[in-house]
Formats: sequence, C-alpha cells, structure tokens
Amino acid sequence: MKCRIVAVGNVKNSPLAELQKPYAQWLQGYMDLTIIEVATQNPPKNAGDKEIERQKEKEGEALLEKAGDGVIIALDQKGKQFSSEAFSEKLRDIKDLEGGKVVFLIGGPNGLSREVRKRSDLVMSFSQMTFPHRLSRVLLLEQLYRAMKIMYGEAYHR
Repeated sequence: MKCRIVAVGNVKNSPLAELQKPYAQWLQGYMDLTIIEVATQNPPKNAGDKEIERQKEKEGEALLEKAGDGVIIALDQKGKQFSSEAFSEKLRDIKDLEGGKVVFLIGGPNGLSREVRKRSDLVMSFSQMTFPHRLSRVLLLEQLYRAMKIMYGEAYHR
C-alpha cells in the first residue's frame, strides 16, 4: 500500500515532529509512506472572509498539486466519522479494490478550500471537536498505525 499525506504547515522544528516520528517509522513496515508539507498562506491579522477564502484556495491548489494519484481523503471537521475498525476496513478496501494508493489532505488553520472538498473521494473527520491542523497529522499517523494493526490482526488496538 502507498500512502501520501499532504499537509499545510511545517512541523520540522516542533515537538509535534517528535510525536509523529515513531508512528511514521512503524508504518513503514505496512506501507510506503510519504509526508509532504506545503506552505501556509498567512492572511493579514484583520483579514476578512474574502482574504481567508483566497488563502484557503491557494493552500488548496498546493495540496491538490502535490496529491498525486490515488484515493483522496480530505480531513475536515464536517466530514464522515469512522470507528477505528471501520477506518481499517476502508483502508483494506483501498488496498484491495482501489489500487492500494491513498492520499490524505490536511488543510491549514482556516480549513480546506471548496475545491479540495469537491475533488476528494471522501471527506473524513476525527471528531466534531476542532484540533490544530498540525496535531491532526499526528492523530492521522496514529490512526493509520492502529488501522494497520487491526487489518493484520496484530495486538495494539483495544
């Protein structure tokens, strides 16, 4: 299975980089994992709705440009929620029926553009709660690892 995560923002010099590192390493045993970061478009502090929409559109263009091919799953608070077991089953279907390529898109602090949501095969949410976009990457890696353990019947998930 090939998995690409394309995310807005840089975590290289933050504690979040250390949190994601073990999951990314563990996942290498299950999939070919690539993480790509695209630049955050920072609107002015007092930006209005139009400037924020333009910022999301620019980030969305960058996300889609780097997405490549595969089943595109965008992470968004308003997306479909899955149990860990159902998420594992979805990944199994992608692995077995969809060519084994999946791309996860994570927007910036203001969310995803309409175009990203429209072009995605699935819009998924971890929760109705709001999480920082950079933390969402760590959550995704953990859930991917959990899903792989479930898929292969290995201990980890309880």
